[in-house]
Amino acid sequence: MRDFKPAEKSFSANFWVWSVCPFETPKPLESLKVVSSNEVNKNYSSFSRSENLSDTFKASKNVFWSEEEISTTLYYNWDTKNYPFDRHVLKITLEETQLDASTFVHAPDFAGTGYQKDMDLEDWKIIDFKIAQENFPYRTSFGSPGIKRELNSRSRLIISITINRESKVSFFKLVMGVYAAVALSIMALLLDEDIMGILVGNLFAVIVNLQAATSDLGSSNSVTLIDFIHIIAIIYIFITAIVLVYTRFLSEAEQSDWSRYLRRRLAVPILAGSFVVVNIIVISHAAIVG
Repeated sequence: MRDFKPAEKSFSANFWVWSVCPFETPKPLESLKVVSSNEVNKNYSSFSRSENLSDTFKASKNVFWSEEEISTTLYYNWDTKNYPFDRHVLKITLEETQLDASTFVHAPDFAGTGYQKDMDLEDWKIIDFKIAQENFPYRTSFGSPGIKRELNSRSRLIISITINRESKVSFFKLVMGVYAAVALSIMALLLDEDIMGILVGNLFAVIVNLQAATSDLGSSNSVTLIDFIHIIAIIYIFITAIVLVYTRFLSEAEQSDWSRYLRRRLAVPILAGSFVVVNIIVISHAAIVG
């Protein structure tokens, strides 16, 4: 597994699939489809008749064994709402395309199915792996004169791989600029000079950083943790601007001492402390929900 691309809603996988049948036909691998695939390449395939030395099809002296190596890019709608604490269940679904489930059903090889334990997934770790068979219903006969009913099913093999994001480095890279912008905005209240330009520059930096984060993680229909952190930062920069304007009016009204006290003794510790607390709460919630 590789090429996890949330922005492009896809991931890639390379795997082997095999079949053991008591008869030469049908040949299941020839009619096998990778569901929700953007691209499929068959790198290697073989078909042979072998002596039956297993417990499969005990009545058969010989069986027909085929295997195939497949490389594919699959569609997956990455939910990055709780990034970088997100967990995902990636599925590789293989479907029989010619025979109805009343005629042909896959029997998973539970003992022989697995994954490479030392596979390098970069920032990810596999925490669960399952294979299952199901009959997927289609509400159509596909126009076949041999199918009387309107509802028929096709056999599917579903491989489910649950992955958990381990590295948080990319998260800190995305939010580092946001936190720096808010910190500079709050610290600027300690100055007696005109700092409105600093606030405008910090606000612009946060908005640009949000666009970059959206581009990396892909757009989402819900507010993600990254979105929420940026929104909080924008709100705090606006609050800082309001404090700045209000204290300037106080200074012009010859209340410079009260203006300085309000900015340095009240606004700075309250804004800084509450910003830290709010971020701890939202990040902790995302880590718990996952």
